[in-house]
Amino acid sequence: MEFHIFVGRQPILDREGRIFGYELLYRNSEKNSFPDIDPSRATIQLLINTFLSIGIDKVSGSSKSFVNFSGELLTKDIFSSLTPNCVVVEILENVEITPALISRIREIKEAGFQLALDDFILQDQYAIHTELFNLIDYVKVDFLAVDEEGRRTIESFIKEYPHITMLAEKIETEAQFKSAIKSGYDLFQGYFFAKPEIIKGIEIPSNLNLHMQVIGKLNEDDPNIDEIAQLILHDISLTYKLLRLINTMHFGVPKSVSSVKQAIVLIGMRELRKWLRILMLQEISDSTSNGRVKALVSFSMTRAKMCELVAIHTGRPNSDEYFFVGLFSLLDVILKQKWEDILPKFPLSEEVAKTLIGKRTSMRPYLDLAVATERFDWERINQLGNQLGVTKEELSRFSLESNRWAEMID
Repeated sequence: MEFHIFVGRQPILDREGRIFGYELLYRNSEKNSFPDIDPSRATIQLLINTFLSIGIDKVSGSSKSFVNFSGELLTKDIFSSLTPNCVVVEILENVEITPALISRIREIKEAGFQLALDDFILQDQYAIHTELFNLIDYVKVDFLAVDEEGRRTIESFIKEYPHITMLAEKIETEAQFKSAIKSGYDLFQGYFFAKPEIIKGIEIPSNLNLHMQVIGKLNEDDPNIDEIAQLILHDISLTYKLLRLINTMHFGVPKSVSSVKQAIVLIGMRELRKWLRILMLQEISDSTSNGRVKALVSFSMTRAKMCELVAIHTGRPNSDEYFFVGLFSLLDVILKQKWEDILPKFPLSEEVAKTLIGKRTSMRPYLDLAVATERFDWERINQLGNQLGVTKEELSRFSLESNRWAEMID
């Protein structure tokens, strides 16, 4: 059976919260990978999907893509097919360092690639082959796997090589994030930004009130198109974004749309509701320069499409409601507010609202599956996939389509 791999990405942020790059994710342990797939094959499939199927521009844009390489893959002649300024070669922690490998790493470096040591801990082989560190650009330290004393030892060692950038990964708490900054790390990766309990509140942009008015009009039994169009026209930014989205997406529109009323008639009320919610979330993202918020919005878009695709596949009649569950699943984290404060401000159905606050609903497994896919939790993916009647191959296709769609919206 042909193997399908999920192409995912996890943002890597700088000290100001801006997106520096993405790690292209896969799992290489028995527990967290599909059967009969080793790390080398997984990475090759990941590179094929990224560079040939989706396109690196859609996956990472102009940002760096960090990709894991096994010792076997480092010796292969695959680097000529990759773009050096796009890819950071991550050397896995279990790679044996030898003079021959260092010679190969030097060739890769001379070809223009940057290099990283993944899940770094001090091993005897590093003390023997110190020349390796003259070639390395990034060292990644796992804050969950390495305790504070171990990190201090690593940090002291790396200070001997001031050209190396320290990257703190598996950051899951504000305390870890602050500790990493204090210890001199410049790049950060992990689920810290997705932890509601450690995020403080931000203000909702004032023009979102107008969005709420428009959505309220759309929810009326007999919506008045002229009134809705006039409300949208009161916000230049909203008007521009709506027309740009409609003109660039595939709505079966035969020509460029030049007026809001024309757009509403052509795409219909149902699609307009969906796009206004997307634009509302993007408005929140645009109101802050915080890279973590923008990353969360990107995750929300992917979750939305994933929930919708699975809902359509399993025959759910209200797939747009599943779309909204995914789209707003991180809203409490983005706004840094409690759900009881958020829900009165947003016109959501009772079923969507219950799902978002963690209640057991018919929608909940769909959201849980999107989150499990995002985090590459294969055990949970298998469980939920079996529950909903979705195969691994179908999930792989939905994941790729969701990522592609979210990038197109970005």
